[in-house]
Amino acid sequence: MSLPIDQVEAISRAVAQQYDPRLTVVSLASSGGSARVELLVTIDRCRQRPYLVMVNVTRAGEAALEQELREKFRDALNR
Repeated sequence: MSLPIDQVEAISRAVAQQYDPRLTVVSLASSGGSARVELLVTIDRCRQRPYLVMVNVTRAGEAALEQELREKFRDALNR
């Protein structure tokens, strides 16, 4: 069962702030009952202002979501 979008939002924002304070989850989008969700994330203090990243993550469960968020945030910060 997919996590509700409000829970995905809360987890995503918490993981972003724990991972790196420069990350801010701005918005989320999901189509219907999809097991995936798109996050629009800003990275503060980058050369480009604002630096926006779109990431696609799972809604399949809290542990899987948190792991995928950390991987996607790491990749975004290393660009």
